[in-house]
Order: sequence, then structure tokens, then C-alpha cells
Amino acid sequence: MKLNINKSLASRIVFYVLIFCILLFVISLSVIYTNSKKQLEAMTYKNAEALANNTVLKAEQILGPITKIANNYKWILESSELTCDSIYALTKRIVENNPEILGAAIAFEPFYFKEQGRYFSPYSFRENGTIKTIQLGNSNYEYFAMDWYQIPVAIQQPYWTEPYFDTGGGNALMTTYSMPFYKTTNGTKKIAGIITIDLALDWFTDIVSSVKILETGYASVISKNGTFITHPKKEWIMNESIFSVASELNNPELREIGREMQKGKTDFVTSTLRGVERKMYFTPLPSSGWTMAVIFPESEMYLPLRKITFTLIIIIGIGLFLLTFIISKIVSRQLSPLSLFANSAHQVAGGNFDAQLPDIQTKDEMKDLHDSFVLMQHDLKKYINNLKSTTSAKEKIESELRIAREIQMGMIPKIFPPFPNLPEIDLYAMMEPAKEVGGDLYDFFLIDEKHLCFAIGDVSGKGVPASLFMAITRTLLRTIAPKQHSPREIVKALNQSLSQGNESSMFVTFFLGIIDIENGHLRYANAGHNPPAIIHAGGDVELFETSKDIPIGLFENYDFNESDRYLAKDDRIFLYTDGITEAENWEQELYSEQRLIDTLASLKTLVPIEIVMSVAKDVVVHVNDNLQSDDLTMMCIIYSGKNS
Repeated sequence: MKLNINKSLASRIVFYVLIFCILLFVISLSVIYTNSKKQLEAMTYKNAEALANNTVLKAEQILGPITKIANNYKWILESSELTCDSIYALTKRIVENNPEILGAAIAFEPFYFKEQGRYFSPYSFRENGTIKTIQLGNSNYEYFAMDWYQIPVAIQQPYWTEPYFDTGGGNALMTTYSMPFYKTTNGTKKIAGIITIDLALDWFTDIVSSVKILETGYASVISKNGTFITHPKKEWIMNESIFSVASELNNPELREIGREMQKGKTDFVTSTLRGVERKMYFTPLPSSGWTMAVIFPESEMYLPLRKITFTLIIIIGIGLFLLTFIISKIVSRQLSPLSLFANSAHQVAGGNFDAQLPDIQTKDEMKDLHDSFVLMQHDLKKYINNLKSTTSAKEKIESELRIAREIQMGMIPKIFPPFPNLPEIDLYAMMEPAKEVGGDLYDFFLIDEKHLCFAIGDVSGKGVPASLFMAITRTLLRTIAPKQHSPREIVKALNQSLSQGNESSMFVTFFLGIIDIENGHLRYANAGHNPPAIIHAGGDVELFETSKDIPIGLFENYDFNESDRYLAKDDRIFLYTDGITEAENWEQELYSEQRLIDTLASLKTLVPIEIVMSVAKDVVVHVNDNLQSDDLTMMCIIYSGKNS
């Protein structure tokens, strides 16, 4: 059975049904697998925890009573004065009465019994079925330097030693429980010696070795220093520690687990050992401070689940194959009439809207599809005719907008340098509308032989209305300026003209200045426009004072203010619209006045065209291909002085 899903509707239906069934199967199997996995994990974790705790309990049944035995004999030693012979008998009694004990010693401080000399440590131990008692201390066995003696003396509390091979006493691998006892002399309590009880570790090894979990899981006991007391690898016992293994495997995670064990914590962790992910449950033995760990490969935990899942996949795969075959036969038979209808549809798609459609006699969905295509043919014809008309109208509007842009750009001066016969003045300006036409404007012209008038403005809004308002403003400026040599009066006259009949309430922020070319005297009026910047000949950049006047075109009788200042030789005036300082990048960060000032400061020696182009380039860098939201207009004037 072959499915061609690119050409056959029946195949696609079968394909989608199959995909749905597969998705349903995958989702169901995933849910079952996940839940089963969690339950299996929980059961295995509980099993590991139970095994570890049960083994700890068995060990504590032997280790726990040892502490009680030591406490009992500590009380005897502290509450009575015993002779040396009775102390020998006491150690023998400890071993006789407690078959689990390998040996016991009562080691006194140096010269405690002066007649005994420096060493006095009666030690009774089992050997070949009998109990022997010896004097443990001598010049070859300085028990004062042994861990089982000096550590409890130093910490003044009971102590389980690290497992060791005692060559001076029991001659066996053992661990020792040491408990200090005290005597009070002249009201002062001083340490008198140490009671020790030795335990062989063979019983402990047997208990731990009997722990089995899954197929290859095992238990191990680790001492307080991290040394392996029991482990399936016999060569590791007393020769390796969890830290040496971590160092060999370069496994910081295992080293951290060892530190957690030393802190006496209980936890369930995961670690990779020799490329195998393993689970580990560890818990401390309360009496000794050692750690019981149950370890097993993570893969073994999921092995039964994988086998069941694999069987289910095979069964369901066979079922899906049979389902696909049956559905394919049924759907192909039901959709066979569509092949004729598809041929007619191809002709319609090729542009033949009058193509003959198949004759459908049935009253089912095939008939509805036929009627829909008939309606579509009619609507397509109508739509194509409407589209032609709309496209023609749109092309006409776009052509008119292009012409309007050319007209608008033709209204502003764009020949630079504009006054080649006036070396005192160099000037450059540019305008880049956000749309086909914009609402920004700039202009400059000579009122007479020694006065240069320049202006920049920003009409509220954008597009065609703003461009018309801009054209009116510029035309009025050229008409009014030659008659009024005062910036204040020019702006006032512009405001009166634009406010009359301004039903759309449009306005223009406007800055106008007049420079006396002979002495650099600048008079200006600012109607709500951005304050221009001045780049002094010395390199400092400052902004003009912020205007308190309103834009022109709002209130007919508003009285504007006028200011003035003198320009030094090589001072540069930089005018701009808010499209510069409010240009946004993708993070909606503004270009800002401060960045403009910083940029101008770096351009202090350049001519106007270089300054304008450099600022424009820096704005492009800041915007970073973000959509231009406002018109960009700049003008730069350098005053070189009368004697330039």
C-alpha cells in the first residue's frame, strides 16, 4: 500500500487519520510511560531506602549495645578505686560477657599507677577460642599516640576509630569504640584513661554484602574519612576512599557526595561512575558516624518498563498498519468522483473562469462543492474587474504623490553653497520626509545685502495635510520677511495669517533668525521649536534657551518674544526638528539631545555639509534599520566673520 499525500485527497485523509492515531498513541504511551516510570522510581527509591535502613538497624543492634557496655564500665571505673589486678579481671569480664566483642582495654594515662610505670593498659581479647589478657603498652606500642586513645582524649567524648589492623593487640581488622573516663582529685576532674572495645568487621561485611537491589545493585559502608569499609571490590576495602575514586574519575560530583556523607546527611543522589548513571541512597549509622550507601544503575530501574513498552509498540504498530489499509480503501471509494471535478478546478485556477464544471447529480457535499465553484467563478470575474479599477486608481494616487513630493522638495532651497559670493556665510541643509510628503520645512534667503534670514519648522501631523500647511507657511515666510526685518514681527505676522480660518487646528513649531553679516549680530524668535545648538569656535557646544512661546497657527493675537546674541568668528549654528532627537531604535530608545550635543562636539572643526551628513549618519546608526517615524530636517550655518 503506497500513500501519495501530494496528489491524492484520499491519501491525505488517510495520512491525517494515521498521524492523529500515532499522536494519540504517542501521547497515551508517554503518559503511561511517565506515570509508570515515576511509580517505578518511587518503588525503587523506597526499596533502596528500606534496605539501607534495615541494614543500619541490624548494624546498630550490635554497635548500639557497645556504647551502653562502655558507659556501664565507665561508671564502675569512675565510682570506685580498683586495683591493678581487678582492672585486669574487669577487661576479661567485658570480653567474656559479650561474645560479639573481640577485645577490650582499659588504658590509663602515663604513670597513673606509679608502680606500673609509664604504661598500664590491660587488654583482653579472643584468640583460638580462648580469652587472653596482656599488658598492651610498651616502648614498641605507644598507645598514647594511637587514634583510639588520643582523639577521644582531645575531643573529650566517645569516638569510633577508623577501621584498622591492630598489630599490638587483637591482630585482626577491627574498629574500636573509645570512651574517656575521669577521676576527681582535690575537687578537680581530670581524665584518667580510655575504655576501648574492639569489634571485628567480618560480621558487618556479611550483613552489608547480603544487600542486593535490582540485578547489579549493591551496598557499601564508608567511614567518617571516606574510606571503604565494605565494597564488592575487595581490593578497595581499606585501600580506597570515595575521594580517591572521585579524583581518579575526575568526578567533582562524587567528591561532593562524599562531603555530604561526612556531614552525616541522608540523601538520594545521582552520579555518573565510569560512564554509567547510578542512583545512590546514603544514610549515616548513628552510633559510629559511618555511612551506609545503596547503589544501583539507573538503567536497571527502567528495564522492565522498557520491555513492556517495546511489546506495546510492536502490537500497536501492527494495528496501525491494518487500520491504514482499511481506511485507505474506504476513503478512495467514497472520493473517486472528485478526480473529474479536480480537472475542471485546474482550468479555473489557470484563469479560465468560464470552464465547464462536471455535472454532479447527487445531493450531497459534492453538489454543494459544485455550486460553490459556480459562485466562485462569478465572484472572481467581478473581483478581477474591481481589482483592475482599484489598481489603476492606486497607481494614479502614487503618481500624484510622487509629483507632490517633487513639488515640495522643489520649494525648499537645495543649491549649496547658496551664497558663493558671501565668504562670511557657509550653509547646508537637508530634509528627509517620513512619508512621500512631509510637514518639515527649512528656508534661507538674503533680506538685503547684509542680512541673512533663515528658518526651520515642523508642522503638526504628517503626510499630505502637513505638506500643504508647510507649503503655505513657506510661501507666507517669503512674502512677509522682506517687509519686516524683525524676527518677532515676522513670526507674529505668520501666526496671524495661519490662525485665520485654521479649522483643522494645525500648527507649526518655528524658529526664525536674522544674522547681520557685518557684525555677527543674531536676532531670533522661537515659536515652540527645539532649541538650536551653537558650536563655538573654541569647541564648546550649547543649546539656545528653551522657548516659552507657543507654535504659530493656534492663537491669532499671540505676542511672540525676540532674543539676540552675537556670533563669534567660526561659530556654527545647528538647527533641527524633533525627528532627530526623537528618532527611536528597536528598543524604543530616543536619540536624545545629549547624544546630539556629544556628536556635535566631535564635529567642531567640520564645515556645515560635513556636520549635517555626520549627524544624519549617527542617527542611522542609532535607529539600526528601525522604521522612520518622523521627518528628519537639519540646517547648519557657519559664520566666518566680515574679514574672512
